[in-house]
Amino acid sequence: MSAEERLRVGRRTVVVTRPDKVLLPADGITKSDLADYYRLAADAMVPQLRPEGIEGQSFMRKDVPDHFPDWFHRVELPKADGTVTYAVGDEPAALVYLAGQACITPHRFVSRADRPHHPGRMVFDLDPADDDFGASARQP
Repeated sequence: MSAEERLRVGRRTVVVTRPDKVLLPADGITKSDLADYYRLAADAMVPQLRPEGIEGQSFMRKDVPDHFPDWFHRVELPKADGTVTYAVGDEPAALVYLAGQACITPHRFVSRADRPHHPGRMVFDLDPADDDFGASARQP
């Protein structure tokens, strides 16, 4: 198992640690596979993650860890008992970096960072009650 993989994404080099780590065992999908997918899908994904927030680009993730690289954009927003620092994934390298953090399902914020209490988008997260989408889809 290799300790890390260095991927060139645009003008950035993203390090994926433990690229051989299996994230989805049933399919054998590794962190490296996810990073490759995000890199290939970035042209379609990044525009969907930009709700015209901070300087027109944003993708929110709660509580950015201190180890995220300096180039990874962040925004701090209030919450009930303090603040949350969100990640702003505004470029393909950010998606690849998130894959390296084993972020399998990035959830986009539904409002702009400068107007957090005024959502501009509605998202339906249609998770089945169990692991079988087929059975859930057949329910009346």
